[in-house]
Order: sequence, then structure tokens, then C-alpha cells
Amino acid sequence: MRVVITGMGIVSPIGNDLETYWNSLVSGCSGITMLHDRYPDQLKYHFAGQVFDLNTEAFFSKKQLRRMDRFCQFATIAAKNAWHDSTGDLNKNFQKNTGVIFGTGIGGISTWDNPLIPDFDSNNDAPMNAFTIPRIMNNAAAAQIAIQLNLKGLNITINTACSAGANAIGMAFREIRSKNAHCIICGGTEAPITPKILKSWNILGILSKENTKTAVKPFDKNRTGFVLAEGAAAIVLESLDSAGLHNKKIYGEIIGFGSNCDAHHLTSPAKDGQAKAIQLALNDAGITPEKIDYINAHGTATRLNDRVETDAIKKVFGNYAYNIPVSATKSMLGHAMGASSAMEFVATILSVKNDLIHPTVNYQTLDPECDLDYVPEKARAKTITHAISNSFGFGGSNAVLVMKKWKN
Repeated sequence: MRVVITGMGIVSPIGNDLETYWNSLVSGCSGITMLHDRYPDQLKYHFAGQVFDLNTEAFFSKKQLRRMDRFCQFATIAAKNAWHDSTGDLNKNFQKNTGVIFGTGIGGISTWDNPLIPDFDSNNDAPMNAFTIPRIMNNAAAAQIAIQLNLKGLNITINTACSAGANAIGMAFREIRSKNAHCIICGGTEAPITPKILKSWNILGILSKENTKTAVKPFDKNRTGFVLAEGAAAIVLESLDSAGLHNKKIYGEIIGFGSNCDAHHLTSPAKDGQAKAIQLALNDAGITPEKIDYINAHGTATRLNDRVETDAIKKVFGNYAYNIPVSATKSMLGHAMGASSAMEFVATILSVKNDLIHPTVNYQTLDPECDLDYVPEKARAKTITHAISNSFGFGGSNAVLVMKKWKN
């Protein structure tokens, strides 16, 4: 069964609709901004990829908002927009059989670490309410999407750190290809910009050492790490038969998915594991490495990850790797953990559809260990028939998606 993309929704630091998101990407517009308005005196680092201008009251009542953490709001808005984009006003029988598979890294962490429990380390009783558990549980996003859209098919939450969104999309792809479902809304969501989470990442030593808007420099010799980000992306996947029956527009086709574990280290990536995930995806798609025209990189801008990912690409593609444009969406968004892979796959879909590759911004100095074509600073027109999107998470969880241009 062939699987196609019929709708997409986005909530991001560079736009909360597809047109704004895409235009910002190809213009090289960074969404990394100062944190001072949110945490004026608590942090030593002052930049993150933050979502602004999101009109939540257009989507939810005040009662609903009280019951939803920020990550859940992002996911549900992205899903509603994707459903609308897919002309989702369909009969009840269609909704009855439509599923949801959504990924997140840490779920409703902002409920714990922001106003609900303002002083977790003190001995004082902190204010809590009956919505605490429904707000923090990881599957709240998938559940709310189903409730809001009355979708009564399978409902699954994926929690594989930074590859969660890609694994959710890949699992949805497999469910439809295996004829277990005809339509699934899938993607990833995250809202991790909280004081303790920022401090925790900083202790790991992988947040950027630069307190500037241009702090994230994937593959650059002078890269020092990433900044945290927030957002969500939702994608409507359907069988080709279903899309044709309902006369849906089609953005593209997913043809392969590879997922595995490095089984190496909780936080350090492994070249062999990443290379195997890429090869698994190509094998699943039934294409050779030379068919790939573009790679959307995991590209976190850490010293280790960018080198390991470059080595993994070269292991799979050999000398042909030097002919493939590679760009890093995180250079403009920051790292939104479980949402990043879904947000990056939306960028990949739009690149293939429009034959245009967004740049890796802030890339200025060649690193001899990262010597591929990273599309620096300026978007590039290129005919793209096949592309892959790499996502590699803590715990050694790797996920790679292969998509193909849709031609009527």
C-alpha cells in the first residue's frame, strides 16, 4: 500500500503556518531570540527558539486551556491545522477509523517547572490542582488530538527523545502500508524551555556557549552546541487509495523508514548505528544511495554529533556523499527535542515539493572533519526526486525517513 502526505500543520519559532514557516526557512530567517522576557534573572544563557504570536484562544476555550500543558496546545493546534489542510471535514466513518501517533521527549514538563509549581526545591507547599496529571502525561497530546477531532482509530505516543517525531511518522507509515489503517495524524511536539530543563541541558555541556542570535552553527568548525527550542509539527498520512477516493491534494510520498538503536551510550552517538539506520531506510524504500538528492540533517551543532553524522553519511554514500546537499534546520529553529524531527520532516517535504533547499545559516568556517556540502547561508534550487531526513536521539535511538516527489 502506497502512503502519501495530504496535510501538514506547524507551530514553530519561525512561523505558525506552512507558508510563513517555509518562507522563513528559505530566507534563512532565524527564530532564535532572547529569553529575558520569560526568565529575566534566573539564567546565564539568554537565547532559545521560542514560539510567539500563537492565538490559542482561537482554538480552545478557557476551560480547555486550563487542562492542557503548552506541549499539548502546540500539538493540538498543529494537528487541527493539518487536518484542515487535508480537507478533513469528512464523514464520521472516516474519523472513526483515523488514528493518531505522536511523539514527545518530556511531555508536560512546563507544568512542573513553571507557574504551577513555582518553587519545587523549597519545603513550602506549592499550589497544585486536579489538572496536574492530565497536563503532564506524555500521551495527553495524542489524546487531545483524538478528542478534539473525534478520531477513534489507534492512539499511540512515542517517547524516543529527539527521534520521537520521526519514529511516530515512521510507525504511522508502516501501519498504513500494512493496511492496518487508512489515515493517521502523526508528528511530534515539545515545550522544554523552562528554567530547570535549560539548566539540566547546560550541565551536560552541549548548549551553545555563545549568547547570540547566531549561536547555532551546525557543521561549522567553531560550533559550540545548540539552543533549546519549542514547537510542533503534524502530518496527515493516508493510503493512496484513501487520498484518491476523497480527492485529496498530495504533498509527497513516504517510501522508506529505518529505525534502530546504537546500543552504545545514553548520550554519545555512534557512526555505525546512524549509518545502519540510513541504510535500513534506503533498503525499505528499495532504492540505492545514488538516488538521494538531498539530506535534511539532524545537525545539532555539537562537536561530536556533527562529526559523527558526517561520518555516517559518508559510510553509507561513499564518494557520492560529496554530491548531496545537506542542510540543518536547527540552525534556524534551535533544538526542539521530540518535535525537531517532525518539524524537520515538514521542511524536507516542502523542499522536495518545491525543488528548493533551505540553507544552513551561521555556517562560516570549514571543519576538515565535516567536509560535505552544507548549503551555507543561501537557499539553493535543485531538482529533488528523493530525500532523506535524519533524526538521532539520546539512548542511541535513530530514525530516518525517505520521501519521494509526488507526480500526478
